[in-house]
Amino acid sequence: MSSLPAEAVAARGSRVPRRVSGLAGSFSRHGLAIALVAPSAILVGALVAYPLVRTVWLSFTDTGLIDLVQGGGEWVGLENYREVFADDALRRALINTVVFGTVAVVVTMVFGTAVALLLNQRFRGRALLTVLVVLPWAMPAIAASSVWRWMFNDQYGLVNWALVRIGFDQFHEYSWFTDRLPAFAAILVVVVWQSYPFIAFAVLAGLQTLPKDVLDAAKVDGATAWQRLRFITLPLLRPILAVLAVISTIWNFKIFDQVYVLAAGVPERATDTAAVAAYRLAFASSEFGLGSALAVVLFLILLAVTLVYLRMLRGQEAT
Repeated sequence: MSSLPAEAVAARGSRVPRRVSGLAGSFSRHGLAIALVAPSAILVGALVAYPLVRTVWLSFTDTGLIDLVQGGGEWVGLENYREVFADDALRRALINTVVFGTVAVVVTMVFGTAVALLLNQRFRGRALLTVLVVLPWAMPAIAASSVWRWMFNDQYGLVNWALVRIGFDQFHEYSWFTDRLPAFAAILVVVVWQSYPFIAFAVLAGLQTLPKDVLDAAKVDGATAWQRLRFITLPLLRPILAVLAVISTIWNFKIFDQVYVLAAGVPERATDTAAVAAYRLAFASSEFGLGSALAVVLFLILLAVTLVYLRMLRGQEAT
């Protein structure tokens, strides 16, 4: 029986351990990654997946407070969804959500981007302005809404006093929260005031990563500031702006705190959004099935809007 050279035996013997050690190393790396991610994944699943599934199930039932505690509830199928679109107040809440949310997103994005462009310039007092910009974002929504409600007070509010001082005498003792449109105007001011700092600082971070040589070359070629903004800066910031638009849409479509605090006295709850109406149905009237159906409809609207944003973003990246 012929024997192989010692070198061949050593080479053959060393190949298997290398493969095994490579697979073992890969498995250990993947196993470590899974082990590190697993606790967070389980926590997210418990805090997000279960409430979502539970809400969807409740939306197909007629569940009151006692039924919710005891785990019961009568199955009614799509009846709750039919009532969401048939009831005038609930249908108005959905319309309020879409219209007000869209306006709030546009105003927040425009104002936040403008503030970011301002903070991107070098001027005296920029550090102080940066601190002032971040303050609204740091305030709790309930506390800020309460302060703004006092500021919009018709008798001694700062807003009416300031408007009268600059020449708008029709705002003397003007009541902002007795009609739908003025109430929404006041709520819009508060929402934009609280949400624009996040947009401003995110856009500012994007501005500081733009290639300076491209902007300098356009300036040398005679491009105006508006042309540089329109044809260079905004196209380069398009991915960031798209993501921020998605985040802003999610925030503003499910707005609750500002509407609940500021518009408490509006007649017939004409300024209720879907989130506020769902809260009233579930926790004030104990109609958990109907409230869950409204919440699911709001979720589907947000999902559709987000998918449209993502499709538009992918289309722009492809071109």
